Amino acid sequence: MDNENETLSLKSLKKSDIREQVFDQMLNQIVNGVWKAGDKLPSENELTKILGVSRISVREAIQKLVAIDLVETHRGKGSFVKEFTTSNYLHSLAPMILMTKKDILYITEYRRIIEIGIIDLYIERSTQEDIKLLRSCLKSMKTYKGDLKKYTHYDMSFHLMLYRMTQNPFIIKISNTIGDILSCAMKGAVTPQGAEEGILYHTKMLQAIEAKDNAGLKVIVNDLFDQVEKEIRESIADARDPQSVSSVKEER
Repeated sequence: MDNENETLSLKSLKKSDIREQVFDQMLNQIVNGVWKAGDKLPSENELTKILGVSRISVREAIQKLVAIDLVETHRGKGSFVKEFTTSNYLHSLAPMILMTKKDILYITEYRRIIEIGIIDLYIERSTQEDIKLLRSCLKSMKTYKGDLKKYTHYDMSFHLMLYRMTQNPFIIKISNTIGDILSCAMKGAVTPQGAEEGILYHTKMLQAIEAKDNAGLKVIVNDLFDQVEKEIRESIADARDPQSVSSVKEER
């Protein structure tokens, strides 16, 4: 890696919140692809000079990057951006930090396959207590439709409840393992308009579950994911629009 060229986007920092600023700038180098998987980070001395901070601040930032599984250090060799395997990707915070709109689209495709596939199972095995919990999630979605953070929490809780209703330990374990990734993807996909439409779809889903209408529920769930994917694809298209990118930069 050409450290001289690829550290030009790092800037000297203001005196307030120095340690957090050091971490944020180094994190951005990884998120924005300046430092790629396998790349060696500039040395602590180089970063100290570039950023105009103490070596302790740089060292703490590197330690935080190691803690969230984005960087690994080798004694005598330095620090490197971590190469991701399926195992460490699922067990680190990296998915939440590095997730792109295309990743969200792929996760949505996965959810469509799984959530339609388990319908027969959870309708057959659902209990009145399960239905009660789904109603509670839906009520909270309606209450917090104006607060997307809280809305998505209850939206995801509704869907995770469906996995639990299968009473299949393997399905439940997988959903728990990737729950954070699914939740992060949902946060990246939900819009105010999507929340309004989501309430309508989830209301229909609950009605179909209560009526044990397997076929009708499969149509509703498929339509729901059609709508979600449509919004994600529109978001990807907007991101390619130079005017859209410019406006984002101005907000920043």
